[in-house]
Amino acid sequence: MNEVLKKNGYLILDSYEIDRESLIPSFALLPVDQYLKSGARSRRFSWFAGSPKQPERLPHKLFYQTEKYEGRPDIYREFDEIDLSVAGHSSFRNILDCFVAVTRINMANTPIEVHQIRVSCGDHLEGNPSPEGVHRDGCHYLGIFVVNREGVEGGENSIHLTKEGEAVLKVTLAPGQFLFCDDEMVMHYASPVTVSKGHHIGHRDIFVLTAGEHRRGG
Repeated sequence: MNEVLKKNGYLILDSYEIDRESLIPSFALLPVDQYLKSGARSRRFSWFAGSPKQPERLPHKLFYQTEKYEGRPDIYREFDEIDLSVAGHSSFRNILDCFVAVTRINMANTPIEVHQIRVSCGDHLEGNPSPEGVHRDGCHYLGIFVVNREGVEGGENSIHLTKEGEAVLKVTLAPGQFLFCDDEMVMHYASPVTVSKGHHIGHRDIFVLTAGEHRRGG
């Protein structure tokens, strides 16, 4: 594991070498997340083994969230798979490679769950990416890679030692930046996004990667 991540429980990297712009069009094709009543979140979900250079998209499974980590009843949710045009793209492989390089996991025996997410705001959409508040995802390692921010303000990420505690870090990640968390050490939150002046609608596009789950299998 990266020494800074090991010591602090979080790490921010500038990953501007990743060609994120080639992935931006795919976010407009994400289906709306039916589990968020506001309709402000669109999402796909898949999990991958193998290696960053040759990722293998594993058979479809339900996404499991447990009450132990998120303060809600245990629930299984089903999302469409990440499109193969994205999963097979060199930029996506570079995102996996960066995640593996920092966490030092072995994808061959520790699959990576990946969420492709767009949070939209404006036009009666409430752009709240973390309606559950400060939380853990119930994994060992978490990564948030920002692909794009268009017409938005806010969307600040914060790191907390406890659910009620003050943030030890607050940062608005720019496109091309990667936030890593040791989910067993710290909790995290993302503030709502709002439409910036001169825009009718805005959105924030991210990939969320998790690994080393101690969830019950889906």
